[in-house]
Amino acid sequence: MLNNEVIGYGSASLGVRADDLNAIISEIKNGLPYSSFEALRKAVGIPQKKLAEIININHRTLSRRKKELKFQSDESERLLRIGKIVDRAIELMEGNIDMAKSWLTESVPALGGKTPLEYADTEPGAHEVITLIGRLEHGVFS
Repeated sequence: MLNNEVIGYGSASLGVRADDLNAIISEIKNGLPYSSFEALRKAVGIPQKKLAEIININHRTLSRRKKELKFQSDESERLLRIGKIVDRAIELMEGNIDMAKSWLTESVPALGGKTPLEYADTEPGAHEVITLIGRLEHGVFS
């Protein structure tokens, strides 16, 4: 299911493909399907509990979302945020998924010793991770 390219406003790692901003906004408002969470979890290779922590969803809520088969809009936005970071990390590593997984889950000095996924658990943190990826793409090592 993982496609190594970012599709417009969507996230290939989530299986959310949308090159139309209105379409992705609608999808977020309606709630991303639970399958997006599982696709992202498999793409990154981290335990369910860890990914739930990163997108700020407790275990009981995650269990409810699994039964309901979709997330609330705010949860969908957080899920999409992490999916886009995963996609950008894969791009940074020129499609090497294993290297991207490793980079996303290992401590990075430029992020205060946190992993990029941990640092991206807030919008400002995610912005900083994307900025760091941009610097690395341009050879500015931090």
